[in-house]
Amino acid sequence: MTRMIRIRQLIVFGVALGLFGCASMKHAVPVAGDAAAGHCLAFYDDLDQIIAERGVTPSRPERIVGFPYLRMTRFLASYSQQDLDGAALQRWLIHLADADLQARSIELASLESSVRSEISTIYSVDLQAQLAHCAQTMVAVDLASSERLTLLRKRAVATSEYRLLNKVLGLYPLSSLPVRVGIHQYHDETMAVYAQPLETLPVRGQLRRFHVPVSANADPINLSTKFAHDALGLPIPTASQLESLFSVHAPIWEIDVVDRYDLPGQPIWLENGTPDIDHSDARVYRYPSYTHWQGKVLLQLNYMIWFAERPHTGKFDIYSGKLDGLLWRVTLNADGTVLLYDSMHACGCYHYFFPTTALVLRPETKWLSEPPLLPQLAPQLTAGKSLVIRVSTGSHYIQRLYADTPSGQLMHWHEYRELYETPVTGGGMRSLFRPDGLVAGSERAERWLLWPMGIPSAGAMRERGRQATAFVGHRHFDDANLLDNLFEPVSEPVRFKRALDEYQVNP
Repeated sequence: MTRMIRIRQLIVFGVALGLFGCASMKHAVPVAGDAAAGHCLAFYDDLDQIIAERGVTPSRPERIVGFPYLRMTRFLASYSQQDLDGAALQRWLIHLADADLQARSIELASLESSVRSEISTIYSVDLQAQLAHCAQTMVAVDLASSERLTLLRKRAVATSEYRLLNKVLGLYPLSSLPVRVGIHQYHDETMAVYAQPLETLPVRGQLRRFHVPVSANADPINLSTKFAHDALGLPIPTASQLESLFSVHAPIWEIDVVDRYDLPGQPIWLENGTPDIDHSDARVYRYPSYTHWQGKVLLQLNYMIWFAERPHTGKFDIYSGKLDGLLWRVTLNADGTVLLYDSMHACGCYHYFFPTTALVLRPETKWLSEPPLLPQLAPQLTAGKSLVIRVSTGSHYIQRLYADTPSGQLMHWHEYRELYETPVTGGGMRSLFRPDGLVAGSERAERWLLWPMGIPSAGAMRERGRQATAFVGHRHFDDANLLDNLFEPVSEPVRFKRALDEYQVNP
């Protein structure tokens, strides 16, 4: 189909706006007697149709049925059942609208410039300005309608990444038993690795370090305590504060490099549709997030690196496959100090917690079907030191944390949203993620054994917000209440000693 035909089709589509808008409004909750809101709803529906035909849309943040101008993360969805006052309620809706605006900016960027230009011509508006205007209009409409707010609260519930049908058909109560045994064996093996002295860890290739440049502004406590907070209690750092925080808390990746599959880089698509890595640019992707803790909202810093594959180690290796992502998360306490480190692979597998001495596991977590894995306490960092993450070859498991001075090959910062415009070697761009959040071509053979656990395509790489982190039981990486559910604060020396005993590591 030629470019001219596509443009003509778009123009015809715009001329038919009134008829199409009426037909498509069934997807949104109508607003009686409000012409401005009705026009905005039609605009959203028409734009969604264009994106569905010609562009890319993130699967997360998640859409809210009937409210096309709002989208939610699990964190934002956690407020849907809270009794918010006027200012907090308004701020919640604004955050939901901002999540939609951020997602729509990705959608618009995925369209050809000629298509964006034609849409602007049809509507006689700047698209970003119109989206911002409609978001403001619809938030005001929602705040004035108790009926719409009631419906919004009912629908603003995040979707689970677990599939009940899989569990029913897979006889989950029985099929989960051997999986539970395997998980406990893996936990024991991991703890055995961490029990070894650092200098005795095996090195099969060459240890190479990768890190981003260290910021001259190296006082994270002063940075954090100057944050503004909104009506929901969210810390809102300025762009420069956030930049400094990402730099201050950036880890050093110490990787046992045997072959190219151990080198971090930029995800790309080969012309045959296979994902791969361009190693000419060592980069780390980043994004902020939030979580609840003890009645407060804490800021989290997320760092992600990508490898070309997890290579085969034998004929029946069910865990190997194309592409492997490793994510590192730093949760900052209200005073700006680190409260918790944790990590996972982009599949949601291998979720490790590295708490500071301010935290201890809740006693009841030991009875969970799949208890959290805490292989090591977070090391204390002193002036001039950074956190080193030791990564194994091939499997890219984290083997140890320790403090050292920054050194090694410099990496470059990139925003996570760039993954929705992943280069194709033959030219052009496409999203790294499918509409269901998975990365095509990254499937693992383990999915055939683990599908009764309810996780679609277990082992495959996936988009942020799509990671289920427990095969037995129910746990999400971005659960807004994860910290409160698993940990409690250490307030007495006796409880601290209990923490050390339960972690089974040396202080």
